[in-house]
Amino acid sequence: MISIIMPVYNVEKYIAKSIQSVLNQTYQDFELLVIIDGSPDNSKQIAETFNDERITIYEKSNGGLSDARNYGLKRAKGEFVYFLDSDDWIEPTLLQDTICVFDKKEIDLVIFGYFLDNEDLEGNLISTKEISTKDIQFDKDLNNLDLDEKTLNILGYAWNKLYRISFLKNNNIIFDKGVSLVEDILFNSKVYKNSNTLTFINKRLYHYINRPSESLIKTFHKNSFELYLEKSNSIESFLDSWNISNDKKNKILASVIVSGIRYCVNNLFAFKNDLNEGQKIAYIKMMLHNADTQKFIKSYDAISSFDKLYKKIISNKAVFLLYLLCKIKK
Repeated sequence: MISIIMPVYNVEKYIAKSIQSVLNQTYQDFELLVIIDGSPDNSKQIAETFNDERITIYEKSNGGLSDARNYGLKRAKGEFVYFLDSDDWIEPTLLQDTICVFDKKEIDLVIFGYFLDNEDLEGNLISTKEISTKDIQFDKDLNNLDLDEKTLNILGYAWNKLYRISFLKNNNIIFDKGVSLVEDILFNSKVYKNSNTLTFINKRLYHYINRPSESLIKTFHKNSFELYLEKSNSIESFLDSWNISNDKKNKILASVIVSGIRYCVNNLFAFKNDLNEGQKIAYIKMMLHNADTQKFIKSYDAISSFDKLYKKIISNKAVFLLYLLCKIKK
């Protein structure tokens, strides 16, 4: 049996489609654990309209995504577990296509691709992008792990993987409570570090929905860069356990750090915050002068002209130039 864990918070517009996509599965031996994480809207009432004995609804005080997933893990009765975000939906063959891989191989998890669906304000599909890798298995003993940017991206999420529960429990792998933004990769880095194989299948089975929203509604979190550093450290630990060469490892970590800086500086000006101009400059200075930033920027593989400019700015700690670029972009 497969346990599907669905944390729920403020998704009354989307949860019905998400639950229905589970009930539409061609593989029917599953339980769906709907975890109402202190949601103040009508999500619970909507979930209760589905009359299916395989659905169990739990209600708890709000603790965040990681806490809700851990709550579900403790109560899961299946041999395998799948984590589904309640504002997305899945293809009908997701469970069938992944469980059959376990039938053929003695592995700990299966990794698959996804659709990046862009919707308008009315929920109409504007465009979609298919993201996946070829069928491949990496083995720790063979030292054949080869990560490009796309593969590293696919490794990051929890919702495009089916996990063996006994493997998670035997290695005490749970989500880090209270962590946002990078919780999936922190969890998965522990998975990869303890697993001897990484198995990818060339199928797109998940629909990640990208919806428009007013950026000023979102709040800039001052610890965002610290979280990216934590992400970098967790990936480094995973890569070390797979004996990745320093050259390859440093290129990967450089990409993670630069992505983190881009995310933070863009949101510093786009998201709601109470920082004045001097404090924003100080925040940028903190990122560019960080020891890890300067350590890994040398290995950053800059391809486009913009990438090369970004690398030069970071390498030279050109704080005011980056500040001005962000102001202009805004």
